[in-house]
Amino acid sequence: MELGYARVSTSKQDLTRQIDALTKAGIDPANIYVDKKSGTTTERPGLQALLEYARGGDVIVVHTLDRLGRTVRDTLNLIHDLHQRDIGFRNLADPVRIDSTNPDDPMGQLAVVLLALFGQMERTYAVERAAHARTVATEKGRRTGRPSVVSDAQLAYATQLREGGATIAEITAKTGLTRSTLYRHLPPRQSETLTAYTDPDEEKPSPSPDPAAPPPPTTGSACPTCGYQPTTRRELVPHRADLATVWLHLDKREHLHEARHCARCQPHGHVVVVSCSRCGDGPLLTGSSGDDPPSPVLAWLERHEWTTTPELVCGNHNTRRRLDIEPRKR
Repeated sequence: MELGYARVSTSKQDLTRQIDALTKAGIDPANIYVDKKSGTTTERPGLQALLEYARGGDVIVVHTLDRLGRTVRDTLNLIHDLHQRDIGFRNLADPVRIDSTNPDDPMGQLAVVLLALFGQMERTYAVERAAHARTVATEKGRRTGRPSVVSDAQLAYATQLREGGATIAEITAKTGLTRSTLYRHLPPRQSETLTAYTDPDEEKPSPSPDPAAPPPPTTGSACPTCGYQPTTRRELVPHRADLATVWLHLDKREHLHEARHCARCQPHGHVVVVSCSRCGDGPLLTGSSGDDPPSPVLAWLERHEWTTTPELVCGNHNTRRRLDIEPRKR
């Protein structure tokens, strides 16, 4: 039996062209599995359902090889696994056609490697072009991305409140802005210096609690990291708001630790806001030098029902359809 697979990277793209090509190749539309997700990962519901449904002797058909994946490693591993399960594979529109009837043919293996490499190169160039376009737009004073929800007056008021000693919870209550929005727009605190000379090699990261260390015993609304518990009702409300924020700490070994902090033990170094593109809320990340979430953070988001491509969308606003797959009857 021939099984089709079609994929596009975003929910705004159309699958019609691929589905029409697969249908003209003689594949029943009921046997065509689809995904609207980036090919940089194999964790796609349509692809996983296809692999579970396929049996020995079946043939998987795609429009082009890069529909299976955009990285050489994942594509070659996937085709190798299909060969081990006696499942065939062929493409329709690539310049080089792949015939799985003889998987040990060296020319066929070379064709697979070349097509997978071209797919990965195409994605790399696309990412570089997009990054260059954003850089040029920023240098010309143009803002990229979604329109800002913060006015100059709100930002000035929030800055004034922070300089006056207000906590983040108090600022959010008075300005109506979310914590993630504040961390993104407020300028970083100036570090105190004792001399006019600063050696960049001697800069030390701001101290933060060791996420691997066992937290102190907590009761009630006590902070799970430092154990602090408010003594007045007035302090309890912002304290609970602080504890509602998820902190992600990335250590030097790329291990990710989840924590909760009150205002007393919150890290004050470089903080990256991992925010939903719909509501602007999300966890706060420390230990990352770049502004883009690293792979451990993306894996954490996906485990918590976030969509990470083409943009970050939290589980509350994730409207991506999931396929309802019926078990194959034999």
